[in-house]
Amino acid sequence: MDKKPKSVFPGAKNLIENLTGNTEEFSMEARIFHAACLVSMAATLCNIPWNYFIGVPSLSFLMTILLLVTAFIYYYSRYRRKLNMSFFLYCLASNVFIALNYQQNSGINGPGLLIFLLSLFLVIAIAPKIQFWFWLPANMILVGILLTLEYKYPYAVTNTYKRLADRYIDFGYSYLVIGILIASVTLYIRDSYNRQRLALIKKAEELESTNATKNKLFSIVAHDLRSPLVSIQNYLELLTEYNLSEEEKRGVELDLLEKTKHTGQMLSNLLSWTMKQMEGVSVKLEELNLAATLRPVLLLQQPIALEKCITLKNEINHEARVVADANMLQLVLRNLLSNAIKFTPSGGEIVVGTEFQGRHWLIFVRDSGVGIPMEYQDRIFSLKMQSTFGTKNEKGAGLGLILCKEFTELQGGTIWFESATDRGTTFYIRLKGCGSYNEDSAASAVLMQKS
Repeated sequence: MDKKPKSVFPGAKNLIENLTGNTEEFSMEARIFHAACLVSMAATLCNIPWNYFIGVPSLSFLMTILLLVTAFIYYYSRYRRKLNMSFFLYCLASNVFIALNYQQNSGINGPGLLIFLLSLFLVIAIAPKIQFWFWLPANMILVGILLTLEYKYPYAVTNTYKRLADRYIDFGYSYLVIGILIASVTLYIRDSYNRQRLALIKKAEELESTNATKNKLFSIVAHDLRSPLVSIQNYLELLTEYNLSEEEKRGVELDLLEKTKHTGQMLSNLLSWTMKQMEGVSVKLEELNLAATLRPVLLLQQPIALEKCITLKNEINHEARVVADANMLQLVLRNLLSNAIKFTPSGGEIVVGTEFQGRHWLIFVRDSGVGIPMEYQDRIFSLKMQSTFGTKNEKGAGLGLILCKEFTELQGGTIWFESATDRGTTFYIRLKGCGSYNEDSAASAVLMQKS
């Protein structure tokens, strides 16, 4: 499974998300607007001492007022959830202050037009649709009015540059700040777009999985569960219409009994899986003795194995203790054993045992059955796998191994298998062990048990 790369600066990412708003509560437009407000405040804060440095204290005063206004607008949108009104106030304030900056800072000879262009970029990038077509022409009309007024009344514009070098320095500084602002907002927009795109892809995958679940359920209800009911109905019709011999009745009854057994297992899996899909499953992890926990499952499966003349061996270590959910673990083993019996021919052998691996215990179910063909092995734990008939035409719903995988992982374990056609299959479950375990004494106990 591909792992999602971790962020290099997770703390910074969380801080940005807290400042701009999370994706569950705020739209992408709102988050981009909040980011633009924060970047604007940072740029304005830098401009306050800069204007003092170039000898324009009146602009520093204007920038201080603009900083306070922008901070209020950010608060009004982020915490009062008034996006449309906040954006209107933001555009109104920025246009007024930029116009004043244009008049106070050398007009066309200053960086005012660059700042107007930045304002236009922000309008294009983050304006709500309802306000876009108002502020876009408003920005252009305002620039046209200022240029016309300056052309007719050039002395109305204050020239703040005492030296030519001051003009070059101011332009260079303005270009740098505006470039950083545009880059910051653009990167945030791209990041927000990518995150939204990934969220949509995830939702599409979940929808596809839901459809697959629905189709699987309909398939089971329409065919696998209906089939034994139809058989029972046919049998009852035969009893009412024909006089069957005792031998014929016995044959039909045995066939119905076999189908009913498999239908019960199928229905149990179906209910467990459906409950997990619809409601989720609570996991109760506790320290368990494997031999004691799995003994009831082996006792229930023993008669089913004997009916097919299959030897079922129990080689579970009596000292094996794991952290698991008893009901889930029993369901997993029941399905693995049911599958092993289903695909093992008469005269075969199934072994359930354990191995100690460091801090974990390995449970294995090994059979001498028909094996899993190579072309099916990559989808054995998925809904794409279709149920197949066993060695005595046993039928399942194709949910058993899916449940095994999901329930094993819910317990913090892993499951996998090894298989070869006509050479049998071994399923492995690895679970976290608990308590102390001495391998040497355990090996002696196993030898004594075998002798």
